[in-house]
Amino acid sequence: MLRSRYGIIFIVCMIALVGCSKDNNVKKNEYSLQDVIVAIESQNLKLASFGMTGTLPTLNGIIPEVNSIEGEATADHTDPEFVYFYIFSTEAARKSGVKEFNKQMKDAKFTTYPFLHEKGNILTIYWAKSKEKPLFNEPIKSAIEKL
Repeated sequence: MLRSRYGIIFIVCMIALVGCSKDNNVKKNEYSLQDVIVAIESQNLKLASFGMTGTLPTLNGIIPEVNSIEGEATADHTDPEFVYFYIFSTEAARKSGVKEFNKQMKDAKFTTYPFLHEKGNILTIYWAKSKEKPLFNEPIKSAIEKL
């Protein structure tokens, strides 16, 4: 009888520990690329992996995942807009990456305009064709905030 009590207590403790460990990523603000993609696609946006084109700006040694982005109202599918996902190891590394990005862009002449969205270890840069009326900025912003 005593052994079965200890067994039950042990099982309850293990269940509690496993349940707490699942919240660790959220507590540490660590998100994966898949987390971000799911969040953005939940805003009725379509992402397509674009691979590497030209020289991509690395930030703190992190190469971004590049995706073209489309919405339901997108008319021209031949000239897509892009979103870059930087997945850093920590929130501090992401903050340092943003500083590096701002330094790199200080004197840049833009033909597309960067809109940065940050949360935890993730930096999302949406490159819009219009500075005044970016098509996808609000849904991306909303998706990142909901992570």
